[in-house]
Amino acid sequence: MSISEVLDKTGRTESMVLREYFILTGLAKLSRYEAECALFEKKYRESLKSFRGRLERKRQDEDFGEEDDLMDWEYADAALKWWRSQLEELRRAS
Repeated sequence: MSISEVLDKTGRTESMVLREYFILTGLAKLSRYEAECALFEKKYRESLKSFRGRLERKRQDEDFGEEDDLMDWEYADAALKWWRSQLEELRRAS
């Protein structure tokens, strides 16, 4: 059976299937980055903003481990925000 036949039998279109696929992918990414941010919040017992400020105030006492965590946390936070916006757009798309 071909993909076209399956789509016909289920009453779905390629566009519908692709939209659902991207929503599911986005939800998985969202979950991953939420978990990553939560791990950092638990590890440092503070928000990203607070953590960033604390590291900026103690510039002379460099801690490469914390600076690496800051970069990872900032990346995860940015990715989380990006995926949230993408999911919002996908949900509105027809």
